[in-house]
Amino acid sequence: MGMTLRFMKTIRGKQIAAALVLVFLSTVALDQVSKRHAQASLMTWSHPTNLDMHKSRVYPVASVGNPEAPREANAFFIQLNFQYERNRGAAFSMLSNLPDSIRVPFFYLVTLICVIYISIYLRTLPINFHLTRFGLVMILAGAIGNFIDRLIQGYVIDFVSVGWNIMGWRHDFAVFNVADIAINIGIIAFILEIVLRRKPLMADDGTPVTPAKAKG
Repeated sequence: MGMTLRFMKTIRGKQIAAALVLVFLSTVALDQVSKRHAQASLMTWSHPTNLDMHKSRVYPVASVGNPEAPREANAFFIQLNFQYERNRGAAFSMLSNLPDSIRVPFFYLVTLICVIYISIYLRTLPINFHLTRFGLVMILAGAIGNFIDRLIQGYVIDFVSVGWNIMGWRHDFAVFNVADIAINIGIIAFILEIVLRRKPLMADDGTPVTPAKAKG
């Protein structure tokens, strides 16, 4: 703990910590605000007791090509719509069909493990592994954003819908949200750090310089 406190007293340490906290808070806030707005503006009807029964209008955001063409015409298009969905599963609706007795504690446990693991990993990262650190914070923000939904509502709000028909490959992608986007950005950042093969800064004793060991 003492080493961490010394790191936090350095200018660089404060800058890194402040940037990461800002990224985390702004991502969670954007996720939550966008979900509430989607629910208020897109949902047209909801059953009073059955959470799986609801209706949403589709708001077209952008499109290229002709998404309205008949399916048999096989016309090229890429489109982005907003539509309200409730997701009881993980990102992109995975595992949503599991019974509540398994699904709810499973996702709570996964979120808890994710928070603990990332918190520990952040403390041990070499100081110059910026992409990895950013990626972990984005993954954590996405996990917390969706966890807040599950904790309050019992489901996650999704509202971003993407579909395309490219060279005969027609696909309607699973509806997702800002938290899912954050998780995928974090994974990409993590992979980029591996691809770049950045070498950790080394201390005089040959050990990697971590935030807890950094000096002014």
